[in-house]
Amino acid sequence: MLAPLFLLWPMSVAITYVVAINLADAPHDQALTTALAVLSDQIKTEPNGSYAINLSNAAQIALRTQSESGIFWKITDSKNDVIAGDPALPTPAKIAQNTIKPVVHFSDYTSGGFRLRLAYKWFTPASFSLNESSRDLQPVFIIVAEGIESRTVLANDIIKGVIIPQFLVLPVAALLIWFGLSRGIAPINALQKRLRARRPDDLSEIDMQSTPSEITPLVSAMNDLLVRLSRNIQTQRRFVADAAHQLKTPLAGLRMQAELALKSAPNEEIVLNLKQIVRGTENATRLINQLLLLATAEKRDQIKLQPINLQALAEATTQQWVAQALAQHIDLGFEAHDEKPIGVMGQPVLIAELLNNLVDNALNYVGSSGRVTVSVHQTGGHALLTVEDNGPGIPNLERERVFDRFYRVLGTGTQGSGLGLAIVKEIAQRHHADITIEDTQPNQVPPGMKITIRFNII
Repeated sequence: MLAPLFLLWPMSVAITYVVAINLADAPHDQALTTALAVLSDQIKTEPNGSYAINLSNAAQIALRTQSESGIFWKITDSKNDVIAGDPALPTPAKIAQNTIKPVVHFSDYTSGGFRLRLAYKWFTPASFSLNESSRDLQPVFIIVAEGIESRTVLANDIIKGVIIPQFLVLPVAALLIWFGLSRGIAPINALQKRLRARRPDDLSEIDMQSTPSEITPLVSAMNDLLVRLSRNIQTQRRFVADAAHQLKTPLAGLRMQAELALKSAPNEEIVLNLKQIVRGTENATRLINQLLLLATAEKRDQIKLQPINLQALAEATTQQWVAQALAQHIDLGFEAHDEKPIGVMGQPVLIAELLNNLVDNALNYVGSSGRVTVSVHQTGGHALLTVEDNGPGIPNLERERVFDRFYRVLGTGTQGSGLGLAIVKEIAQRHHADITIEDTQPNQVPPGMKITIRFNII
């Protein structure tokens, strides 16, 4: 609203200027017309047919007072010969004679840097038709003029009288508009802040009591959308959980049958095929468990946080991966920078699974003879759980997407479901923790990778 206001203000100034010029011209042009009338009354014809101009005192006073700068005048005949007045006064182009109803004409003239406003007309003396000897005389041409300066001064005064108040009113109007709109949209800003402060998984309806009446239909439509989204998400979660539960039993039976068949396999080819089936069932079971864990992590209301010793939990979880790390010839270590316990509010099973996914991810990508280090330390009011490795790392452009479900970086050559880091992100969000990814060895090949989870200390 302020932009059009400031755009219209120059237009207002221009219109004011034009109106001021017209207002200044009107009284001055009327004064010139009056001067023409005064001079017309003073023109008489002599018995010999000549003209006589004898200005009375009243006429002279009238001509002097019609304008601040005075009235200049001249009377000429049809041959442009000066009958009376100021010979130096310019003579405009002759206009058509109108002896029935003389018309006053106006024009501007500049001479030697001095600007004049001219008024002129043809005039027939009243006694012209009474004198037989003057039948052949033509009407006279009367010219009056005044300086433009007085008009300019008046126009400037009018403009100042209108523009100066606008300079005072415009800022006040801008402040009033700003104040009014700020007050008017304050409830909308409050609603926006409430929506931005919501958790990503909060699909509860928006409170309608504090909503401005103007946007009540919009908020009502948003509430309907939130209800539908909540129903769809609940349906999806139930489907994933039910499907995972239903698949676990047949997969466990399939794996058991394959392992039993391995004991009595007649040849090496069948043994290889059965082992492949066992590995496939293990991967499928791992995927199902991850889906169940992801569904559990998404149910915020069902997760009860409790005080835990993050340092002890991380050390115990890391020890469970030592055997696999040795089998892959990977150096897996744990570092504790603080001797005393580091307490955080969390769900032990979920935090342990978070670390399991981080360690599993590092072991899969670091390669043989690699190095993986799990560490826990305290800084400020936060506890940092870090998993470092000297593997290929994650490109900067991929670091945001690796937390998406089922997304995997191309060209790594490793097997996986693409759910590990998605589960890490979901569990971290449920514990109000932040995740950062950095290079362990910047500007080196391979750069390595360091994933840090920052928890709040209790």
